[in-house]
Amino acid sequence: MYRGAVIQLLLTESTGQRTIVVEHGPFAIGRGADNQLQLNDAQVSRRHARLVEVSGSWKILDCGSRFGTFVNNDKIDEAILQPGDRIRLGQTELKVFSPDPSTQTSAVDFRHVNALLAGLRALGSGQVLDEVLAIVLDSALEVTGAERGFILLAEAGGALRLRLARARGGITLASAQTSQRIPEEVYATGTDRVVTDLLDEMHASLHAGTVALGIRHVLCTPLRVVQYAAGAERRIGVLYLDSRERGYLQAIGTVHALAAEAAVVIENARLYQQVVEKERVAQELRIAAEIQQALLPPSHYSDDRVELAATSTPCREVGGDLFDYYVREDIGLSFAVADVAGKATSAALLTAVVQGLFAAEAETADNPGDVLTRVNRALCRRAIASRFVTAFYAQLRSNNELQYSNAGHNPPFLLSGDRVTRLEAGGTVLGLFDTGTYEVAQVPFGPGDVVVLFSDGVTEATNPQGEEVGDDRLLSWLLRTRGLSASAILADIKNALGEFCGTEAAHDDVTLMVVKAL
Repeated sequence: MYRGAVIQLLLTESTGQRTIVVEHGPFAIGRGADNQLQLNDAQVSRRHARLVEVSGSWKILDCGSRFGTFVNNDKIDEAILQPGDRIRLGQTELKVFSPDPSTQTSAVDFRHVNALLAGLRALGSGQVLDEVLAIVLDSALEVTGAERGFILLAEAGGALRLRLARARGGITLASAQTSQRIPEEVYATGTDRVVTDLLDEMHASLHAGTVALGIRHVLCTPLRVVQYAAGAERRIGVLYLDSRERGYLQAIGTVHALAAEAAVVIENARLYQQVVEKERVAQELRIAAEIQQALLPPSHYSDDRVELAATSTPCREVGGDLFDYYVREDIGLSFAVADVAGKATSAALLTAVVQGLFAAEAETADNPGDVLTRVNRALCRRAIASRFVTAFYAQLRSNNELQYSNAGHNPPFLLSGDRVTRLEAGGTVLGLFDTGTYEVAQVPFGPGDVVVLFSDGVTEATNPQGEEVGDDRLLSWLLRTRGLSASAILADIKNALGEFCGTEAAHDDVTLMVVKAL
């Protein structure tokens, strides 16, 4: 028989497990709020059963419940309880402890935690963070007898964010309410908080929300990482444990050792996760860069009338510049350069859209102004905030004329004999005003003439002294290339740009196109 002044029961319910300590009887169990143990179980009666102490033993009595009281699967009216007995009320199970945990020595706890800490160290930095958090919480719950455990980790701004909540039995809690004041206080001060009974007058008013949840015993300890080189420590979060039983949490000293070791493992796992995430993003950007380059046409084109050479180099993995060209039987060669406001991924996404719009309109539009007007309207319909596009679009006509329109782009250079012309006619940038119109201009473009298109990443490139290339310097480079092929002109400009910038990193995408009439 179970003898002694105290009986301890392990309660298993949908939210996990908890320990019930019954110090004196009668002890009522049921669904009603007036019971000493209230069970949230539809198959449990309002007053289902009660425990009474009889001659040093504990007896359970059924109180006329609808679905009955079972001990070791036998339906009973009353029964003397023995260690190891299993009591079932509806869907809820209680197990009589054997042996009584209060008789265990702290040495058992420390043997357990030492084995646990060795396991945590073995995890190293390669373990998934969520798995590490689960191991830490499950171990803390087992060692202390707490019902619920929470790990809150500090974010960049210092605010605590709940990373994982667990109940006994390895149950992850999808959502859980708990004290906010205690974890924040422990994180801010770096000092443990142990509250044996939140119903005490001095605590109840400060933690009304937690008390309303039925929580009585709380243990919260900081998670600290020691930075030996700096001779300081850094708090990364808190370990929070609670129970609905007053003053029952055990092995508090063991929890401190667990928290100290766990903080290191959690931090290592978090750093490892950051490295993995950084590599994943880098890999995705590499793939995006390959796709973006694949969307560009071949860098060289030639027929019996013209030679074209082009290049586009983003300053980051992906960029916002593009070049393209199109050949129609009725018109011949059309070509374009565009620059989307911004850099990197967001600009690259819009660049792909713009390139698709140009390709679609190039098939049917009569002149460059029509192409720019249609592309502008399409972009305005999408209403992408704070995003606009500069562009230059031209068609090479059969009568040795170049027909073009410029939408706010750097005016290309046209070199014809000794003359240098800037191709400026057109209209405003694309994507801001759906009423925009684009003037079309025509210039002679005979054999030997060269037009050079470029993005602002060329003229705004700087050397280590902070000097920009500028339009004049770029023109001087072009003038020395007279008589060269389009490919040779492009190569010469790229070499000159590289020599000028030296070790200075590019701050913008660099795009160049050279078109030479044959």
